[in-house]
Order: sequence, then C-alpha cells, then structure tokens
Amino acid sequence: MRRPTINFSQWKFSVDLEETKKIQNQPGLPASGCDCEDCSSWRNYYKYNLPEDLLNSFNRIGIDLDHPSDCYGPEGNIRVIFHFVGKIQSGPDSKSFSKKLEENIMNYVPLRQEPWLSAMVLPARDSFEPRPKRTNGTDQDIVCIDMRLKLVKSSENA
Repeated sequence: MRRPTINFSQWKFSVDLEETKKIQNQPGLPASGCDCEDCSSWRNYYKYNLPEDLLNSFNRIGIDLDHPSDCYGPEGNIRVIFHFVGKIQSGPDSKSFSKKLEENIMNYVPLRQEPWLSAMVLPARDSFEPRPKRTNGTDQDIVCIDMRLKLVKSSENA
C-alpha cells in the first residue's frame, strides 16, 4: 500500500507502508538487537529529543524509532539511521559542492539549532551505510534517513 505524499521536514516522500514494515529491525544491520549504551540511550530519550512534527512523520512513514538500522556516537552526539521503502518526491539534495575541498560533500540539513539536529535523506544505494534488503533480496526503492543530533538525556522536551 503506497501512501500519498508524506512531509518530513523539508522533504516529501511517497511510502510503501507494507514493504517498509517488512524491513524494520532487520537482522544483520548494525543496530539490530543492540543494547549498547548509544542504542539504549536513543530508545530511552528520542521521544524527548525529536520535534513533534518529526515524530509524527516517522509514524506516518511506518518507521519503528525503537529500532534504527544504525546508532552510534561519542558523548551524546548521536548518528542514527533509518530506512523505509518509497521514493523521495522533493527536498534538499544529499550532496553539496564544497569550494574549499573542491568536491561534493554530504549535505546534512539543519533542522534545529539547539540542541542541534540535522538530517540527510538519500536513496540507500547512494549511502555507504549498511541497509536492509527487501523480501525480493534487493535494495530497490529503499530510502535512508540519516540524522545527527545532540541527544539530551532528560525527560524534558529538548
């Protein structure tokens, strides 16, 4: 079942809800079944760290926020990655050209300044990160949401 356009901050997606459900918490991904400090902190505090509109968007997309594909980072600076099946309809490009480096770099879009939160959305095939496979064994139409944030370990809304 494909859901009509779903807004996710500055992006718009079409999502296959049934296929997305099948790829959540897939064995073999780095954070699958993980109880390390980073993954545990994420599960305990993401509800207090993500803006309400993003929480609602993740829910509409069908992503299980308790089970990221990957989650890690030093001293509360977390990188957390999720995947869904669908298409990016519009939004910021995942790469931007750096004049200083004279090459394309990953384009994390700031979503909030304090505590900082940024995201990048790209086809999973364009990412270097491990990704789930669909039931047919391919990664066709799998989209990666890659977020970096300061994880505040408090129950007070960030």
